[in-house]
This record gives sequence, C-alpha cells and structure tokens, in this order.
Amino acid sequence: MPYNIYIYSRIFLPILYYRMSVLMESKFFSSLLRYKKWLIIWIIFIVLFCTMLVINAGLLGTLEVYDVLTNNLAIDTAIIFLSIPIACIIGFIIGGYLFTPLFMFIHKKILGRNLVYGIKEMRRPKEFKGAFLSSLFPALLAFNIGILLSDEIIIQEFIFADTFMLAENALLQILTLLFLFPIASGIGIGVFSATYFLLDSGIEYTNKNQKKVLRGSFPTELKSMGGFYLYYLKGYAGISVIISLVKLIISFFSMLEGLSLAIYIINVMVWPIIPFVITLFMIPVNIIQDLTYERRKRFTLKWAEKFNIRGQLDDPLGVN
Repeated sequence: MPYNIYIYSRIFLPILYYRMSVLMESKFFSSLLRYKKWLIIWIIFIVLFCTMLVINAGLLGTLEVYDVLTNNLAIDTAIIFLSIPIACIIGFIIGGYLFTPLFMFIHKKILGRNLVYGIKEMRRPKEFKGAFLSSLFPALLAFNIGILLSDEIIIQEFIFADTFMLAENALLQILTLLFLFPIASGIGIGVFSATYFLLDSGIEYTNKNQKKVLRGSFPTELKSMGGFYLYYLKGYAGISVIISLVKLIISFFSMLEGLSLAIYIINVMVWPIIPFVITLFMIPVNIIQDLTYERRKRFTLKWAEKFNIRGQLDDPLGVN
C-alpha cells in the first residue's frame, strides 16, 4: 500500500502541478486577478447581507406576505435581493443588443441633422476601475422605476396574499417596491447598457457643419454618442429618484404615527442607502461588461457601418 501511494505521488503530483501552472497562466485566471478587488468586495458584501437576513429572520419569524413566493418574508427577501444580479445580467445583455441599434437610429436619423459622425479608436482600460460608479445611476433609475410601479393595485393583488391586502397602503407600497427590485434593476441596467455599448465603440460626432456654427453664433462641439444619452439618463435618474424617495418616506411616516423616534431615525437612515445596496448587487454586471468589451464593440461597429458611420473624423472642431 505505501508503495502504491509512492507510485501515485510520483505520477500524479507532477501532472497536478502542471495543470495548476497552466491554470495560473490561463486567461481565465488572469481575468479573475483583474477583478480581484471587486470580487472580494462583492463576496464580503453578500456574506454580510445574508448574515443580516438570518438575524432578521430570527427576529421577525415567519410572515406570510408574498403569495407568489414562499410565504416566508425572510426567505422571500433573500430570493428577491439575490435575484438582482441575475436580473441585471439578463437586462444588460438584452438591453444592450436591443437598445444600441435603436439609440443609434434615433441619434443619426432624427437628432443628427447636419452632424458629422466618425469613430475614435477605443481600447479596453488597462485596469478595472469605476465599477461602483458605473452601477450607481442604473441603480438610481431602478429605484425610481420601482417606486413608480409600487402603488399599482394590479401588481399588489398579484403578489400579496389575500389576507395581507388589508394592511396599510404605505406598507403595501414598500413591500411591493421590495418585490420589484430585481425587475426594476434589470430594466435600469438594460437602458444604461446601450450607452456603455456606444461609449466603448468610440462613436462621436461634431456640429461643425450646422448653420448656426458656420455663422459663428454657436460654438463647435465634439461629443460622444454614448455620452449624449448617458448625460440625460444620469440627469433623469439622479433628480427623479430624490423626488420619489422623499414621497416614499413621507408616505411611510404616515404609517408610523405613534411609534418611537428610533423607528423614524432608522427609516430615514436606511431608505436613502437602498440604491447603494442595489448598486453593490450590480457589480457582477460590470465584470461581464468588461469581459465582453471586444465582442460588444464589434457588434456596435457593425451597426455603425449600416448607418454609414465609419472612419475617424477629419478636423472635428473645424479649425483648419
């Protein structure tokens, strides 16, 4: 027996060592190293979040709320939040490949009269940075979409148990918002994904041939097509979510009359950070976005060719 172990060690250990060396040098492993920081942050966040859910489950016990899930609020909350990354990945893929041609068509055929288009050579950044900020505005948009839909009685009748429909309207709205987080997050990241497709492709335009520029009454501008959409989407997501959040908190406070000041303080502190929690759940989408950089770029440039957008801009600011 010891002799057999010796033989196996002499044969299989070198093979195992070789396999591990190949893995260490593979693109897959190097990709993991590229995302090491954010993978660690995301894993720690998920562990802490799941720990919090376990503690809440022990405090709250079994609450039958969502008729379409398990009828256990603690388990349902875990299912809802852990579904956000999956919904966001699906939304990113569908939204990017669906909305990118649409955004390009709108800009080129409707908004782009007398604009000159070109393509700047873009390359994937050497380091993976900005994952949190890239997900923040899609998360804000998702939060706003959820709030807008959370007061719909049709949705509430579909998801809640009949006995729970007698609860306060503010409580129904908040729990509906909670249920809608995965769907709203998928929509939010889906809309923003097209802007990232366009940004990574390097499509840009200049207004140097417009009459108001040629007359000298308007300055020459050089802009990115993806940046154009990103600017307006960020503005809408940022402003609208503040208004919606204030309305939600005021509505929630109407339900908390007579309760302790501590509950007011906790809710004032918790609800404004929910968009940041959703942002952290979206981190895997940023990794996939970076991994698929070249593939998405080829897809976008093929559509640019169909819209007669090709080559670099010649004297984009019209100074020559």
